[in-house]
This record gives sequence, structure tokens and C-alpha cells, in this order.
Amino acid sequence: MAGLEARGIVGPFALRGVDLALRPGEWLSLLGPNGSGKTTLLRVMAGLLRPKAGEVFLEGRPLRAYGSYGRGRLLAYLPQNGPYPEGLLVEEVVRLGRLPHLGLWGREGREDEEAVEWALEATGAAAFRGRLLGTLSGGERQRVLLARALAARPRYLLLDEPTTFLDLEHQAGVVALLRRLAGMGLGVLSVLHDPNQAALAHRVAVMQGGRLLAQGSPEAVLTEPLLQGLYGPGVRVARMAGRPHVYLDG
Repeated sequence: MAGLEARGIVGPFALRGVDLALRPGEWLSLLGPNGSGKTTLLRVMAGLLRPKAGEVFLEGRPLRAYGSYGRGRLLAYLPQNGPYPEGLLVEEVVRLGRLPHLGLWGREGREDEEAVEWALEATGAAAFRGRLLGTLSGGERQRVLLARALAARPRYLLLDEPTTFLDLEHQAGVVALLRRLAGMGLGVLSVLHDPNQAALAHRVAVMQGGRLLAQGSPEAVLTEPLLQGLYGPGVRVARMAGRPHVYLDG
């Protein structure tokens, strides 16, 4: 079966028997309180952490069976934070996303150029392509790093809080981009803190204490009883345009 699947993941840290599957052509959002295991699960599914038990499968094969370049052609991961090449130009940073596709001599071709241009335009990062990464604001930097992930032209895209540091306009742009990418056939898994952003995904999975509490459509999962259990009794859920809208009462 095509897809990215975590089966029976136990550890590292708090993960306890997690099963989660990301299918091509869908946007799946992962929601939950701080410390619930969302980032750890994402890193396990990206192949950056190895579980104590269980297995991650990428298009039917164990993820550990792929080399780093083979994995990098299929799967791109955008961390929440980390060391970044501050002294590189934006365009150079985005070109790093093409490394898994380059041949023995590392020569770029037309396909690489087109992928970089598309990623810069899709994220709105083309406007500052000639600036150093270290001179950008947090929101601008986040868009560049998303462009680097997209430049790989992956089949599966794992994003840890991709709207961090972005203003409302660019948050909306990223959300629209994620839906567009899923419409192009990519499988997109995003860790989010905002349940109203998560409600725009095709599916939502909710974590607490290293376990999955629920997964399914936003309408089925984002209910008052579940969210009040996670965030407190003041959480309310209304329906707007057929979707759940989460807000705080008082």
C-alpha cells in the first residue's frame, strides 16, 4: 500500500503504541498539548529517530531500508527549529533541497532549476531570493525553509508547526498551499497548535501523553468533549460554513 505508515510505535521518549498512516493526496494535521509527543512522532516518521518498538513503512518498505538519498527523494521534513546556514543566500538555501536528486558529480539540470523556481514562487520567497538567510525575519525564514523542503519535490511532506512566526496573511497562504499540495497528490502531515487551522485539513489526529486519542475528519474529531479534556472547560466548538470553529468562552 502506498503511503507513510507508523505501526505500533513505542518510544523514543513518551510514544506508546502509536499507529498513524499518511496517504498520498491528503493533508493530515496532528494536534495536541505541549509534550504530547507530536514532534517526536514526526521525527520518527521522518527517519530521524528510531523507535524502541514498531516500524515505519514508506510505500510498503521499512523506512530503515532506504538510504539517506533514497529517503530524501520521497520524504521531506521541515523541523520546528534547528541550525540553519545563516551565511547562505535564500536561493542557495532552497537549492539544498535538491541534493538527494543530484548525480555523482552534483551537477544541476533543468529539472533542478524548475523545482527551485517553483518552490520559491509557491512560498512567496522569490521576493528575497538574493538576501542572506541570516538577515530575514522569522516569518520570511520560515517560508524559505518550507521552499527548501518543497524543492525536493517529495511525495510526502512532514512539517513541524509550519505557520510559526508567520502573520495572518502568510498563515493563510501556507494553509492554502498545503491543501494545494495535497491536491497535487502529495501526502502532507503537519503538526499544528491552532485547532482552527487543523480543521482545514482533510483529517485530524489528536495526541495526548504519547498516545493517539482520536483520528478522523475534523467534524468527527474536533468536538467539545475531546478538546475540553485537552485544554480545559472554557473551550467551545461552533459550526461555521460546515466546519468546526474552536474558541474560548469568556
